[in-house]
Amino acid sequence: MNRPCSLPRGFDRAYDCVVGTEDSGKKVFLVNPPSVVGEQLLSALLKAEYEVYVVKEPHRAISVLRRFADSIVFVSIDSVLDEQGWKSFVKDLLSADKGGGHRVGILSYNPEPSLVQTYLMEIGVQCGFVQLKVGVQESTQIMLKALEANEARGRRKYVRARCADDRRVSFNVDVQGRRADGTILDISSVGMAVSFSQSVRLQAKSVLSGIQLRLRATLVRVDGVVLGTRADGTGVFVILFQHGRDGKSKRRIREYIHMALQDSIADIDAR
Repeated sequence: MNRPCSLPRGFDRAYDCVVGTEDSGKKVFLVNPPSVVGEQLLSALLKAEYEVYVVKEPHRAISVLRRFADSIVFVSIDSVLDEQGWKSFVKDLLSADKGGGHRVGILSYNPEPSLVQTYLMEIGVQCGFVQLKVGVQESTQIMLKALEANEARGRRKYVRARCADDRRVSFNVDVQGRRADGTILDISSVGMAVSFSQSVRLQAKSVLSGIQLRLRATLVRVDGVVLGTRADGTGVFVILFQHGRDGKSKRRIREYIHMALQDSIADIDAR
């Protein structure tokens, strides 16, 4: 039964995030991240709701980053290029004349004071020199503080992916005793905007139990609350998720969002 309920705290904020009325924040790029530590850093940044992209090859990074002004870029300088190569690479990222002008931070296992001095004082990176040997947790906190100081989120609280054109994404749910399915137009970790394939009648505040999301190869089950329909009269419903305490559904949705956004960068680079 799709029963009405009281909407949770933060309803207005969640509605804005799902339907996309908030200002966009900055994109965050990790260039050449170290494998094990990089995965843990990425997971922490996604959990903190930053819009994160990974570019493993520095030669690709310059062409990709030219498309996104005012991004924040963390560069791991311990492999692929030599010391002079990384210095030139970072200078290009900082140079507006070369299509850069980004805000840059450094990731490295090398604690040599002269190297830190070079990047912070001589080259002038703005987002710090993160020494990875101090541990993943501490490194993550340093990065999070740098992102907060540089207002990476803007006014946006949740990262959102548009997925209306992704045929591998859909949903279904029981509505008044019958299965209804449809298209997910966009999704964040807190909710989604959807269009049903058949005509349905749902009141605002109705609870939808056992919504099944098909996010490419991942199936996610989650409960939700109908917030209402968009004001443009298109019949698009906005649903706020009610996640379990284990956070598994929220984590899987974030992973899909990152994958979808990452694919958009791959498409840009391929053109």
